[in-house]
Amino acid sequence: MRIYYELANFLLSAWRLGRPGVRLPTSHGILDRALEDAAPALPDRFKGKLTFVETPIGRLCRELPEILRAAQESYLTSEPNPTYKTAEVKLSAAAAFDLLDRLDIDVEVAKKFGERLSDSIHHQVKAVAASTASAA
Repeated sequence: MRIYYELANFLLSAWRLGRPGVRLPTSHGILDRALEDAAPALPDRFKGKLTFVETPIGRLCRELPEILRAAQESYLTSEPNPTYKTAEVKLSAAAAFDLLDRLDIDVEVAKKFGERLSDSIHHQVKAVAASTASAA
């Protein structure tokens, strides 16, 4: 679906501009929960496009697997691998600017979203580490 590619373009552009050179976490539901936290800051065109559900392993974004697949198919990230906990972002800043221009999304809006997502991911990583430590 086209919306998955548009979301992938936005998400990876925002991440690239908000946290250049940092790999995108893709495991343990970290990105799912961070996206839910950052969803109110999504541009209007994407509001209501993501759904979050409670599962036996925590809250997950139903659309995220398709968005990540679209990102990989578009060569925005490294190939998915179940043993990897992160994806390499292959998108350059110049390409991110172009993708955002095509989506008619302001670069500063994307950068701020990327920073907010990164902050939320940092919080989620700490929460996963704490729950793992308390379970041991």
